[in-house]
Amino acid sequence: MKRLHQSVYYATLFICFMLTACSSGGNNANAPSSTPSSSPQAEAQDTSEPESGNPYPVTIKHLKGEYTLEKKPEVIAVLDAKFADQLIALEEKPAGSVKAAGSDTDFPEYLRDKLGDVKLLGTRDEPNLEAVLALQPDLILMTDFQEAAYGNISKIAPTVVLDFDEDWRVTLETMGKIVGKQAQAKAVEQAYEEKASKLKEQLAAKLGDETVALIRPRTEGIRVHAPDHRTGAILYKDLGLNVPAFVAAADDTSYEISLEAVSEIGADHYFLLSDAMFADSVKELESTNIWKSLEPVKNNHAYKVDTTSWIAYYGPIANSMIIEQAAEALLGKE
Repeated sequence: MKRLHQSVYYATLFICFMLTACSSGGNNANAPSSTPSSSPQAEAQDTSEPESGNPYPVTIKHLKGEYTLEKKPEVIAVLDAKFADQLIALEEKPAGSVKAAGSDTDFPEYLRDKLGDVKLLGTRDEPNLEAVLALQPDLILMTDFQEAAYGNISKIAPTVVLDFDEDWRVTLETMGKIVGKQAQAKAVEQAYEEKASKLKEQLAAKLGDETVALIRPRTEGIRVHAPDHRTGAILYKDLGLNVPAFVAAADDTSYEISLEAVSEIGADHYFLLSDAMFADSVKELESTNIWKSLEPVKNNHAYKVDTTSWIAYYGPIANSMIIEQAAEALLGKE
């Protein structure tokens, strides 16, 4: 479900940007590539073996056209947290990244040791353009989620805009092209597929026809994630978990229901998404008689999981964690 965030925030920052940036401060993604600037943030460690041959120049196709990289970018700014996961999976890292909305930390625990000196660039919903400008990136990666800010962002540096709902495998392939590690991107994807396939067999043998639901209590209601949602796809497609009929009938990636309708989901197992932003909503749900009366809750078949790592960091590292955590909860101790 896409949103286009438009607010006075961007207008204010644009004024600040115009006052502080020189008129030649950036190029859009359709302009010829420029020589990368040097900065301390560019010294990202890479322990992998270089792939054979020079992969550059390489042309990246994206939602705003095409951009040709003449050489590997040294200072990359990412305006969606999932891009940080994907770069780390390729033993690279961005110079700056936004944080996930709903998180009470700059970066998630599972990436913190890898992103220690990465500059914070605001949130995905409200990227800090002044921080992006100060980073002096030679490439910016964003999604159409931030379409309203593209005009300002693309003035700072060449900007590649990817589909917010794009399958992570496609995005990882693009990342591989950008950093010159296409073969490594394929290897990372293959490792994930092999792990998911093994867990899928084990889960099918253990659960049989039992169904699983993924829900997220929020202020406005209980959000139910359907099979077409990107995390729903991990559970229902990659792991082959059975979808409750109530969820299967959805015609969107997710939808909101009232507290009173929770019992209609009818799942045998529930994954309950929780984060700092909606922690009170989760506690409120857990305190109700409606929730406590569900058979899966009585049977300890409701599992609380972290929203940030399950929803925001849509990359091979986070997704590998999701399938491991889901399998551990559903398979139990053998």
